[in-house]
Amino acid sequence: MNCRHLVAAAAAAFLLAGCGERPPVGAAASAAAVQGVTDTEVMIGSLQDLSGPLTSWGVPVRNGLQMAIDEANAEGGVHGRTIRLVVEDSAYDPKKAVLAAQKLVTQERVFATVGTLGTPVVQATMPRILERGVLHLFPLTGAKETYEPLHPLKFASNTPYSDIIQVGLARMLDDKQVTRVGILYQDDDFGLTVFEGAQALLKARGLAPVSVTTYKRGATDFSAQIARMRADGAELVVLGTVVRETIGAMQAARALGWDVTFFASHAAYTGEVPKNGGAAVEGLYAMGQIPFPYADDSNPAVRAWVERYQRKFGVAANVQAVFGYVSGSLFLAGLEAAGRDLTAEGYAGALVAMGPWVDATLGGSPIDFSATNHLGIRSGFLAEVQNGRWVQLTETLPIPAGR
Repeated sequence: MNCRHLVAAAAAAFLLAGCGERPPVGAAASAAAVQGVTDTEVMIGSLQDLSGPLTSWGVPVRNGLQMAIDEANAEGGVHGRTIRLVVEDSAYDPKKAVLAAQKLVTQERVFATVGTLGTPVVQATMPRILERGVLHLFPLTGAKETYEPLHPLKFASNTPYSDIIQVGLARMLDDKQVTRVGILYQDDDFGLTVFEGAQALLKARGLAPVSVTTYKRGATDFSAQIARMRADGAELVVLGTVVRETIGAMQAARALGWDVTFFASHAAYTGEVPKNGGAAVEGLYAMGQIPFPYADDSNPAVRAWVERYQRKFGVAANVQAVFGYVSGSLFLAGLEAAGRDLTAEGYAGALVAMGPWVDATLGGSPIDFSATNHLGIRSGFLAEVQNGRWVQLTETLPIPAGR
């Protein structure tokens, strides 16, 4: 069963498994009648990979979310309510995610899901979450389904993979003066969106990829794909990969003595890539949305945040933790703007009315929602691995209107 069929089957199973009446979400609903809200608490949920192939994302994202919420609770919460986060393990598996999401919305009865990780997980679980009248906020995926079609309860704060790849690839082609592009992508909906973005940009320039090859999620051997792209004469390789696969592909190229340029989406913009990839990933280009939180950052507020994270969790902070923290902080900002009389619809209206928002400590690209567009961000910057760490190369690059 391919990924699209698996996601569809999982979503269907989830819809059939649901039980209970949908809670009211209108502005007239009292706090006692609003799912996940009491006079003293707001409960939210999140689906993270805590045991599967993307734990390098799931664990720090969970930590970042928890840190943002703990800091708010230490200051008295929001409008007299503390916030409680319930995290369920999806294992990056749509079938397991369906059961975990069902638990969040029908047993835990959360007010919102925040920062759920992964395209296949989101696609399998989002329909039922929305059907229950639960807010679906800021998932960590670039899938367009997270904001299209417009829905009053779903909001996205991650630049779509297809869009960010186009703006980054355009810059790469100009800077490197190459025309022969190969594409290696994961054979699922995540990888397909990267492929479609790269293909669209090449077509707009009157080009076509000289080599296209895929791999199955969880693959560890990329020698055949790399050998094929080398034989096809690719000068630049676009990677629809995450962490381990990015490293594996580049190690395979270096083993063949092929010093080609690699360019990836923001899914590969993590500390694990240079840390675990070593010399093999030097010179990797990728798109980013949030500056990497290094302990020697020139901004003292960032340095202090990195120190707090290290002290709290006993591990170094990374950009995945920043994504989690920023998602949590954005949720809290919306909660503050929504006021004491909290409903799902009221919260959604407050997000739209807030205007451009940037985390005061960690920065990043502005996030701004409107009544007709629930994608809050359409920009990114180009970064490169240099001497074992990510270096931001460009200013924020906006996605051209109409793309």
